[in-house]
Amino acid sequence: MKGFYARKNYYIIQCLLVLLIIVLGWIVGDYSGISLSDMLLFGSALLIVITGVVFGLLPGLGVSLVVMFLFGTSLIWAAFFSSASLPSEGAIVLWMVVFLAAPIITGLLHKWVMTLSAEHKEMSDKFEQFVTIDETTGFDNKRRFFFELEEEFNRSQRVQAPFSLLLIQIKYYDKFCSLYGQKEADHLMQTLSGILWNHTRRTDRKFRLEEDTFAIILTNTSETNVDIVIEKIEHLCKNHELINKRKKVTLTFSFGISSYNESLSDYMELVQNANHELEQYIQ
Repeated sequence: MKGFYARKNYYIIQCLLVLLIIVLGWIVGDYSGISLSDMLLFGSALLIVITGVVFGLLPGLGVSLVVMFLFGTSLIWAAFFSSASLPSEGAIVLWMVVFLAAPIITGLLHKWVMTLSAEHKEMSDKFEQFVTIDETTGFDNKRRFFFELEEEFNRSQRVQAPFSLLLIQIKYYDKFCSLYGQKEADHLMQTLSGILWNHTRRTDRKFRLEEDTFAIILTNTSETNVDIVIEKIEHLCKNHELINKRKKVTLTFSFGISSYNESLSDYMELVQNANHELEQYIQ
């Protein structure tokens, strides 16, 4: 939200600055209409403003110096080599102030907005590091999964308590998304997460690792008992009803199981073993 309001205020200020330049142009023209020379001066001022807004202070100053050089050259030409009338001293001073002030103001505003944008991005990145919940399913995400798995692995090493890791992958998920769209894909994930919530224990921790993959840490569960959980999940999730309830889709799943034992050196071996079984799984 901070970044949104920063950009909004930035463009409001730029609009006011452009309006100020227009008013100054009318003042220089004595309200009797803007001449060709005044239009050129006004256009030059707008060019400086746009350069300062888009590229910052130094490019704006560079364009400003070029414009002032051309403006001064045109005044010298008009004074010595042309019969064209010169602007009044007040108008000359006013335009020189505009040419100098425009890049400074817009350049500083550009720097201010870039600083706010950088701060906003930094805060967003920090915020994402603390977000551990998948919005669609309500499960913890991959970052939280590795933290929880390591904690459970260390606990089992201390107290010799069994636990198992179960990976669940929806096969052909990409085809489902392409056929039915993102709304149906979100509905599918919400349905599956609801089944997993309702038919596993509260102590079992659930995660969404990828778009098509769930993980469950089954506490105090040996590998022989995981098959019961798989059979139940597969039966409940096999037939999925679309949002409009006019069609049911048959889903297929792959499962990967890995259980703690004393021979494992660290928790990543559990993940590797479960992934291997996931890839080799045959219904």
